[in-house]
Amino acid sequence: MCLSLILSNLSFALWPIYLIEFRDLWNFSNTDVGWISGSYFIGYLLLTPIYVGLTDKYDPKWIVIVASFSVSLGCLGLWFFAEGFWSTCFLWGIVGSGLAGTYMPGLQVLNSRLNMNDRVKLTPWYTSSFGISNGISFAVVGYIFSNLSWQVACYATAISSALSGVLIIILVSTQNKQRSISNRKFFDLRPAFKNKEALGYILSYGTHTYELFAYRAWIFTFLIWTSLKTPNYISSDFLSLIIGIIMFLGMISSLLGAKFCLDYGRKRVLMIIGGSTFLFSIICALSVSFSLWLIIFLAGLYHFFIMLDSGALTAGTVSASDDSERGAILAVHSIIGFSGGAVAGPIIGAILDINGGTDNPSAWQFAFITMGLGSLLVFIIQYKSILSNKIRSKIN
Repeated sequence: MCLSLILSNLSFALWPIYLIEFRDLWNFSNTDVGWISGSYFIGYLLLTPIYVGLTDKYDPKWIVIVASFSVSLGCLGLWFFAEGFWSTCFLWGIVGSGLAGTYMPGLQVLNSRLNMNDRVKLTPWYTSSFGISNGISFAVVGYIFSNLSWQVACYATAISSALSGVLIIILVSTQNKQRSISNRKFFDLRPAFKNKEALGYILSYGTHTYELFAYRAWIFTFLIWTSLKTPNYISSDFLSLIIGIIMFLGMISSLLGAKFCLDYGRKRVLMIIGGSTFLFSIICALSVSFSLWLIIFLAGLYHFFIMLDSGALTAGTVSASDDSERGAILAVHSIIGFSGGAVAGPIIGAILDINGGTDNPSAWQFAFITMGLGSLLVFIIQYKSILSNKIRSKIN
């Protein structure tokens, strides 16, 4: 499942890598390209209630297969039909809608085949594979960006997504009987809002995802600008490789954060991570005029901080939900989580436009601080949850 997720998500960096090229080609504003970045997550949000909701009744294996091939079709559509703002939004949204059927339904493939102890231990490995896939995507698509054409990038990612579906067909066993969904209706997502424990993790995941995908949507553009304004110019393919390494290290960070949560208490550790990451976003904001390699180091460290709570938040939602309602709760987890991703690109694009554009250092300073607000909200949500638990325990 981890390998399948990596293959199906090779397309993730298509737009972030080619953002500058298409912005200049079609005379887009930074807000425009931010909305195209957001369309990926809008597509994800529209299909998530359907795909994830179906996993409570049917074997999620087949949902992952269908979604993998839809990602492939979306990438091919970008190759043949993208020619402006609306067509690119629509087609990039199709690619994002495919992620809705591979990421959380893929987790449900594991949930339906593992016991609770293994779920809690292995969920961070699976969710961290999403970060690995992002890193590999930046490295591969970045190489194609520097040496070949964007059409080749679309073709390569389409093939990779199709291989993901084939891999599931061959290697994942089929569960034949339908699964129980109690008396809950298909689109009834109320279990997530009734489960206060899970809801705290879900809301935190939303603000975390906002920060994470704001970073991933704009980091390539930021580092290209940083490189061009210094004597120590670094080529775009080398920068994309650096970003790929940063994304890979994010997996280690996510696993490390999940282990800390198991050892020292999930809510307390998440609160500390949120506060620390927000402070580090301010450090990154102050560093935009530093030397190139120091900026790259600090940008990588910021991503490491962001990823510390990634797997732990999803594992928290899984552990706080029952088998019969987990699909509905994970659907809300995905909807709220990737709503943050949908607004992240446009918000940072607007911040950059308001403050003078991508060539203005102060614009990037405001952008980093705006990203960091996601972790500040994680800190606040987890602090309030800890406080509420203490009050309830005293009352009891």
